[in-house]
Formats: sequence, structure tokens, C-alpha cells
Amino acid sequence: MNINLSRLLQLSFALLVMMSSQATAHFPWLAIDDDRHPILYFGEDVTDRQYHLPESLAEYPLAHLDADGKRTALSMQPIDNDDLIGLRAEAAVPASGSIVGSQTYGLMRGSKLVYYTQQLLDTDPAKWAKTAPAGIDLAASLIPQEDGIRVAVTFKGKPLPEVDVKLYCDDGDEEGSATTDDQGAVVFTAKQLESGYNALRVGFTDKQETGKWKDEAFEGAAHYLTVAFPWQLEKQAAPAAKDQVSVSPTKMADLPEELTSFGGAIAGGKLYVYGGHTGSAHSYSTAEQSNRLWALDLEQPSEWKKLPAGPRMQGLGLVAHGDKLIRVGGFTAMNAEGEDHDLQSQSTVSQFDTATNQWTDLAPLPEPRSSLGAAILGDVVYVASGWAMGDAEENVWHQTAWKMDLSKSPATWQPIATPPFQRRAVSVSAHDGKIYVIGGMGHEGKPSTRTDIYDPKTDTWTEGPQLIGKPMTGFGNAAYSQAGQLYVTAIDGTIQRLRSDGTQWEIVGKCDPGRFFHVMLPLGDRSLILVGGANMSIGKFTDIERIDIK
Repeated sequence: MNINLSRLLQLSFALLVMMSSQATAHFPWLAIDDDRHPILYFGEDVTDRQYHLPESLAEYPLAHLDADGKRTALSMQPIDNDDLIGLRAEAAVPASGSIVGSQTYGLMRGSKLVYYTQQLLDTDPAKWAKTAPAGIDLAASLIPQEDGIRVAVTFKGKPLPEVDVKLYCDDGDEEGSATTDDQGAVVFTAKQLESGYNALRVGFTDKQETGKWKDEAFEGAAHYLTVAFPWQLEKQAAPAAKDQVSVSPTKMADLPEELTSFGGAIAGGKLYVYGGHTGSAHSYSTAEQSNRLWALDLEQPSEWKKLPAGPRMQGLGLVAHGDKLIRVGGFTAMNAEGEDHDLQSQSTVSQFDTATNQWTDLAPLPEPRSSLGAAILGDVVYVASGWAMGDAEENVWHQTAWKMDLSKSPATWQPIATPPFQRRAVSVSAHDGKIYVIGGMGHEGKPSTRTDIYDPKTDTWTEGPQLIGKPMTGFGNAAYSQAGQLYVTAIDGTIQRLRSDGTQWEIVGKCDPGRFFHVMLPLGDRSLILVGGANMSIGKFTDIERIDIK
């Protein structure tokens, strides 16, 4: 690039006046789902998949480039579920080549805003150069180095000096930032890269660019590029387990209704489910919440029986204590269908006697709480994680945890040590005399694979190993301890087991398709069942699956 052109562009990564708009804090990101369908979403970072897609990007054109440069347009369809709001390709793509696309967002305060996207598909970095980006003005070529990658940024085919390039890993954290040299290049080391999904973000403003967009004049243009690519570290390969599990359908009657975010427990040889969400994704109303308690006799599991109802609730906890059920917290939608959401977290706690079929109120939680986790260890119920939704402008993320000893009369809630986290949509399970809080969504809006362990004997928390997989693996997972080991079933379909020494999770099986916001419960001594929940591609489940431990 000659000096005059360099001065003409006046490149800068600053968003300038456009940062005052909410839209400009968001960028289009590409990823490949578990079925190898490209997806595009509009978020603040790579983990933010729930922001609405602007109308001007609703027909974002994407194409697949193969190693010979052949360009194949992708047919993209809108998708809106609990996991993703954005676009999803109708067909799967090969495991090689790249995805490219660009679209003008529109004019912002008299300036033009343009977005560009790339996705490298090959897991072998040596093949990236064979599918150099084509058809987009702002692009990046990635070249593997002995200890990392070199990123060469170009605009209209010419190197871009003095622009910032930021590197992110799949949990949304920024792993590095560098400014391009005279050749438009930066280098990131292998230590800055993480195994799995990585992404780059590049931006600059050309103050001198003028013209018209849809017959409206503009002065200056901001250009932003995101590039997604896989990176594999050999040392982070998923550990294999010698003992596996098998997954099979059961002959149990299907759930009497589609449910997510409900409570489930087994007591006295019967499977119980309470409450839950019955509506479509992101739609909450009184009519779309269940207040029903259902029971299925596990000796003759051919028909569900409806038992005395309670309040409409989802995001609750349900545990068994002898022949009784303990229902904890949750939230109620106070609005009718089509009205603005009015979601109220509850502090109510109730006990259901399976012998008399009667509900009895217990001491309420010290604060309203939903999207929580609950588990029972001996006679003590433990509650952790969750938030309070209500009249406040923002939801209150809880950093408290509680216990209630049901052997005492009256039973009251007592605080336990302050958890070193704020998360919701977790699973909570008792295992080996401790309470495990697994996965979920953090208060900063990012999914988590983290495990936290509470020891009642010492009233202390410690951090355990992270689940295997992308951050979304931990969102809406289910956990249960069976046959002396702790198991987790996740949204990606993996069945993970905590090693006996507690140092690592290992993948021991696969559910196809995977579920989230479901429950996992014990059946006999060496089996587990998966009840309810949903899958982002096929919707909600009513069938019950069985996991047998070999």
C-alpha cells in the first residue's frame, strides 16, 4: 500500500460515534453446529447467541468456498430457540473449505456500516491457505507458524496496516490483541489459542469513503470482520473411558405433555414430574406454564396419573425425601399470551405426601429464586445458584446458598458458605457426601462448563474439573450420582462421568439427539432415565430414554 492510500483510509479500530448505538456493540459471528450446518448470529461476543437479528441482516448472504475456489451459495433459514437466534443453513457443509459473507447494515449517523464474516472449516491449519477468502472486501488469511498463526488482513486485496486484531476463545474471553504491521499482519502464539473454537475480530473506519446507499448519501464507512476457526491442542484431547454406557428407548409411557425446565423426582417406586414450560421458545405466559403434578408407576409404566396441582411454575427444584416430594422456588408468568412478560421468581417451598396426596407449605426460601438447583443429602436439602426476577429493572443473580434439615421441626433455612460463583440453569447433585454445582449460565451472560463442590463437613467450596466441550455444554445440563459415580448429560448429547479421583470428566457415551433443560433420575441400581427437555433442532421430548451402566 502506498503512503497516499494509507493516509486516505485513516484506519482506526475505534467505533467512533457508532458505538453510541446498541447495534454497533454487536457483530455477526459464524459457527458450525453439531450437524455441520453453518449458523450465523448477532452478538456482543462469540457466546452471545440470543440477541435479535437486525432486519437488515435477515438475508445475510453466505457461500461455501472449496479448495479449488468453487463458490456455492448457502440457503439460510431463520432460527429462534432457547439456544440460538439467527440463521441456520438448510444443508450441512463439508469439513473443508471456508464460509464467507458480507452485508451492509445500513447508515448510522450519516456513515455506512458494513459487516464481513469468515469461517475456516479445516481442522488442519496447513489447508487454510488453499481456501483464501474471496468475494469480500475486508478479509483475513491465516497462515500456521511453528508456534501459532500469522493473520494477514487485507481490504480490497491490499494489506491493512495499523488496525487492531482481537482474538477470542469459545467462552468469549479475549485471549490477545495486536496491531497489524506494515504488511497488515499480526501473530498470535499457540499459548494464546485454545483447543476448539477460536475467533478474530477486526475493524477500521475509513473517514474518506463517501457515496450513496439506497439513495441516501453517506460520509465515512466503518468495516468490521469476524473470523472463526478451529484449533486443536493434542494435550486437550478428550479422555476415553474404559467402561462405557449404553442408551436405549424405554417402554414407559410418554410424558402427558411437552415439558422443559420442570421438576422431576422418584419416590416410592413412582416417577413424579411437576410444573414446567409448555410453550414455544422465549414465549412465557400463564397459559404456557404447567401447574400439574404427574405420577408414573415404574412397575406398570403404561399410564400417567394426574395428582393434586399447585402453582404454575418453572425453573424450580424438586427432590425426594423418603415418600415425600420437596418443591423449591421457581418462577411464575403473571402475564397472558401476547402481553409483555411479567415473570416473578417465587420463594415458596412445599412438601407433597405421596401417601395422602396432599401438599403442605414449608418455610419459604429467604429470597425469591428461580433457575436454581436443588439436591438432598441425607435429611438435608441444599439449594444453590439461580436468580430473582420481578419488579426490579434487572434480575438479581444470587450469590447465596441455603440448607434445610427436614429432620428438625420446624425445619428452617440456614445459610451455608458463600458460593464463589453466580450462575443459573445449572444441575445440582449430591455425590460422595458433597454437593456438586455443574455448568449453567454465568451472570455475565456466558455459558459455563465449570464444576463447584460444596463440602458440608467443612462448610467450604472448591472448584472441580470443567465439563468436556464448548461452553454451551454446561447450559441446562442434568446430573445424578448412580452406582457410586457422578454422571452428566449435556446439550451436545455427551454422557460424561466424573473420574473416581475427581480430577477429570470423561465421555462415556452419547445420546442422539442430545437434550437440555431435562431431568436425569435413577432407575434400579445401574440405570438412569432421561425425562423431558428439548433439542434445538427437533423441539421438545416426550419419550423417556434409558442409560445402562456397564
